[in-house]
Amino acid sequence: MAKILFLIFLSLLCAACAAPQTIIKERFVWPPPPDIARIEWLKTYSSQLNIEKNSIQKFWAAIAGDDDPKNLLKPVEVKSNIEQNTFYVSDIGRAAVIVFDSAKHELRTLGNSDGAPSLPLPLSIALDSDGSIYVLERRLAKIHVYDRDEKFQRSISLRPMSVKSPTSMIVDKKNRVIYVSDAETRKIVVIDQLGGFIRDFGGPGDGDGQFILPIAMALNSKGNLVVADAFNAKIQMFDATGRYLSKFGRRGDSPGDFQLIKSLAIDSSDNIYVVDGRAHNISIFNEMGDLLLIVGGFYASAETGKLVPGGFSVPIGIDIDSTDKIYVVDQMNARVQVFQYYSEEYLRRTKLPLN
Repeated sequence: MAKILFLIFLSLLCAACAAPQTIIKERFVWPPPPDIARIEWLKTYSSQLNIEKNSIQKFWAAIAGDDDPKNLLKPVEVKSNIEQNTFYVSDIGRAAVIVFDSAKHELRTLGNSDGAPSLPLPLSIALDSDGSIYVLERRLAKIHVYDRDEKFQRSISLRPMSVKSPTSMIVDKKNRVIYVSDAETRKIVVIDQLGGFIRDFGGPGDGDGQFILPIAMALNSKGNLVVADAFNAKIQMFDATGRYLSKFGRRGDSPGDFQLIKSLAIDSSDNIYVVDGRAHNISIFNEMGDLLLIVGGFYASAETGKLVPGGFSVPIGIDIDSTDKIYVVDQMNARVQVFQYYSEEYLRRTKLPLN
């Protein structure tokens, strides 16, 4: 029996090492031909079954079958760690942060060890310049910090900074500060990486530099902070000191309007991606607020089982890494869709035919 298993293993191993066959797959791009594509759909992740197996895993799957998949339930936000070929997904349905690790070919739970805090309502995820992982837990108004090996290090309470109901968090790696948005005080609070208060700005209202519901934030290449205000249907920009710079956006259902902003991110060209949970799409603008492209539309793939690239049912979170890979949390479809942005520089460098 052992000899038979060994021979099966060798055959599977050889098959895994064999030269791959050329597979022509359908491509999904925005805008569609004949225009030059700027966004291309790559893949969808909903469980460990979407992570490519190594040779040993393929062998045991062939013998015993796949384990029951651990699926995303109600994902909220996503953060890519390209150095470790992983990405993290906060899942309030599982009260955990799920780690999709392509380097180790596995799915696991962040901080799943003795002494790690519970995460009853995990929201934002951020990385600092050292690779440490920050998780915003809304119910207790805390930021939990893990080292690059995912070992829990410390917690930062936001209550002393008068943060009542945090909605999002980002880490400014260059200036080593953390921005936290607060739905109750309607301010942006700036703290250092140990939890020391630095300043706050904003406040309730619909004027320049004011917020009704600051729901998401991102930093552009100049270090300016871009804030999405869901109930004001506005995108506002501030400098590193919190000084108001500009804004764009309005409520409506025409192209470029906002119905219910859920998140935003910025690519290497400083284009601003605004995720609209009610319109079920992503609108892409330049720095001046000019609409460039709309990606996606409504499709409840969880009900049909169809993949439907770019079909969203309440998209709610987005992250764009330094390689311009775009990760979008498709909440009601319980998945993360991955896209690629093709910048002018990328097209010149690769001469990739995309139309």
